[in-house]
Amino acid sequence: MPREKRADEIFCESCGEPIKKVAEICPHCGVRNIRYERASTQMISKPQRKFIHAPSQYETTVSENWYYLVGACTALWVIGFVLMEIWEGAAVLIFIIAWIGLPIGIYFDMQYVRANSRWNPNTIGWLILSIIWFVNIIAGLVYLYRRHETLGIP
Repeated sequence: MPREKRADEIFCESCGEPIKKVAEICPHCGVRNIRYERASTQMISKPQRKFIHAPSQYETTVSENWYYLVGACTALWVIGFVLMEIWEGAAVLIFIIAWIGLPIGIYFDMQYVRANSRWNPNTIGWLILSIIWFVNIIAGLVYLYRRHETLGIP
C-alpha cells in the first residue's frame, strides 16, 4: 500500500514514491527530481530586492544651505595648500578650520539631501572621506556634484 505524502514531500514522477521536495534525486529509483531543477532555476532567476530610499520617511529641520559650508571648506583646503608655500601660519589655521568644517557641513547637508531627494548618502563613508587629507578635496567636489545631480541646485 503506497504511503501518503507529507506537506514537505512530493511524489516522484518516475516511481510514484513520496520524496522530499528539496531532494535532487529520488532515493527509491535514482531518477532526478524534475521539480527540484525547476525550483533551483527559479530561485536563481528571481530579481534581487533592493532597498528603495523614500524621502518621505525622513523629517529634518536642517537648512538647505549647508552645502555652502561644504563648498567653502573644500575651497579652503585648496587655498591652504597654496598658502603653505607663502605663509605657513595662516595655512595651518585654514587647514584646522577646513578639517573641522567639511565633515560638519557634509553631515548636516546629508540630512537635508536624504529628506528631499532619492539619494541616500552613506554617512560614515562620506565623513571618513571628508577627513582624509587630499582625498577630502575630491570628496567635497564629488559630494557637491552628486548633490547637484540629485537636487538640481548647487
